[in-house]
Amino acid sequence: MVAGISVVYLYVRDLDAALGFFRDLLGIPLERHDDTWAEAALGGARFALHAWHEGAPEPGSGGVRVSFLVDDVEAEAARLRDAGVEVAEVQHEEYGSHCDLNGPEGYVVSLFAPAR
Repeated sequence: MVAGISVVYLYVRDLDAALGFFRDLLGIPLERHDDTWAEAALGGARFALHAWHEGAPEPGSGGVRVSFLVDDVEAEAARLRDAGVEVAEVQHEEYGSHCDLNGPEGYVVSLFAPAR
């Protein structure tokens, strides 16, 4: 039986650019361990960036979406738009608010805040 998520990692061709987006723009506390790996603890799971290598899946969302929890989707969307990130319109639903944004190397990630 699955007990939880250990780590979600994304393969990237340019680790420095990915760190600039996920760490510097989104604020994920990624720590770089070497030229191939950076990771952060987020709640009970880890989020990591892994340098692409031969035989690894191609970078890009490929049908998988990572949704990051934030306090205020509208505020984060505005902040990221001001930084030049392509951010979709914020959707407000009964369960919460969310929006998609285009990250590096074809990754699309989401920001989510539950309804209060």
